[in-house]
Amino acid sequence: MLLSIDRVLQLLSEGKSVEKIAEMSEVKAQDVCKIVEEARTLLQKQEGAKVKKKIILKKNSSAGSSSSKKQNTADSDDKDVDFTEIFNGAELSTVPYGSYLLIYTDGASSGNPGHAGIGIHITDKDNRTVGKVSSYVGVQTNNYAEYVALIRALKIAIYFKTKDLKLRTDSELAVKQIKGIYKVSSENIKPLYDEMIRLKKKVNSFRIEHIPRAQNDKADYLAKTAASNRK
Repeated sequence: MLLSIDRVLQLLSEGKSVEKIAEMSEVKAQDVCKIVEEARTLLQKQEGAKVKKKIILKKNSSAGSSSSKKQNTADSDDKDVDFTEIFNGAELSTVPYGSYLLIYTDGASSGNPGHAGIGIHITDKDNRTVGKVSSYVGVQTNNYAEYVALIRALKIAIYFKTKDLKLRTDSELAVKQIKGIYKVSSENIKPLYDEMIRLKKKVNSFRIEHIPRAQNDKADYLAKTAASNRK
């Protein structure tokens, strides 16, 4: 069954996942992803620098790697960034393009190490919620999950060409490590730290700050939900 761009976007706006659209249309998930990327490219060409949003997917974590890779389409200067996982457990359809984002992140582990999840709550310049992520990341430590959440947030910002990014997390350790106040001694965390440092250079204006857990309740809830659901 042939799918038009308008039909795919209509189904996405109704909350249908990529997998559901593929099932309804009797096509492969990667074919749906390709149509969405075509729509996103057309929108960028049409509106140029004034474009407000990117057309992206509301996708759950059950999709196969082949369909995810179809979404890994970015501008030439971001070809060294792997966007494969950023849509897992994500709702990002209203994230503004080329704008300011304030992103709250958290990681949760049920046993440290234990079943772990990440939570990301994204707001725009008017403090409106424009996206969120609640994703299971396997059996990991709490600190590991914290870094995975921060890296996922950075990749989302890079994907949307965010011009001004502020990250907030209740992990004081991660913040001080990223700012160079503390050294990273854990061999398990060092690769994540290195990835974080590499990615933050791709954002025009990057800031990170520590906040009390009470101010990070939305991201905390999303992380704990993902850890408990184990999906």
